[in-house]
Amino acid sequence: MAVVYDVLLVRHGESEANKAGRLAYRTWDPPLTELGQSQAVHLMQQLRDWPVKHLVTSPLLRAQMTLKPLADHLGVVPTILPGLAEVNLGQWDGQRLKDLETANSPSFRAWRQDPEKNPPPDGESIMTVGQRVLAALETYVSTQDPGLTVAATHADCIKGAVLVILKAAGPSARSLWVPNGGQLFIRYNPPLKQWGIIFSPLQKPWIP
Repeated sequence: MAVVYDVLLVRHGESEANKAGRLAYRTWDPPLTELGQSQAVHLMQQLRDWPVKHLVTSPLLRAQMTLKPLADHLGVVPTILPGLAEVNLGQWDGQRLKDLETANSPSFRAWRQDPEKNPPPDGESIMTVGQRVLAALETYVSTQDPGLTVAATHADCIKGAVLVILKAAGPSARSLWVPNGGQLFIRYNPPLKQWGIIFSPLQKPWIP
C-alpha cells in the first residue's frame, strides 16, 4: 500500500480580533480570548487519545495558543510553518469589518463577491492562500514519518485549501464556513502528487 500523509486542519480558537470584529494579519497579533482558550483545551481533550504524531502551526499567536494544550499533553514541540499564516489582508489589515461594510467601497464589495478575482488592495487572493498552505504542508509531511499531523491555521487558509483541492471557483469561498475550532481532514498522496479531502466519522483512535 502506498504511503499517504493525513493532516487535520484546525482553525484557531476565538481570538481578540474575532471578538472585536477586526481583521488581523501583520499589524496586530492578538491572543485567544477566554472562550478561545477553552476551545484549545477542548481540542486537546478531543485528540488526546488519537495517534497524533506531528504538530505544525501558523506563526501567529492565536494558532500557537490553540495547539499549546495538545502540545503540552503530547510532549511535542510544534513546528512553525510560515506558509500556514493568515491571508495577507493588505490595506485592510487591522480594520473592523463593520467599518469596511459601512464604507461600502467598490473594492470591498468586489471582494465580498469574489475573493479570488478581487483580493484586498495589496493583499492575497483566496486561491493563492490555499496554494501556499498546501505547498507548505506537502513540503513538511514529505520529510516526516507517516502519521497524523495536526495543523493550526486560519479560516481563509482552510477555505483556500478546499478550493484548490476541489478546483473550485473563487466565489465558492462564500459558501464555506469555518468556525473557530473548525476542523477538516485532508490527505496527501505522494505518487499522485495530489491532496484530497477525507470524510471521516468523529471516532477515535483515528485510523488512516
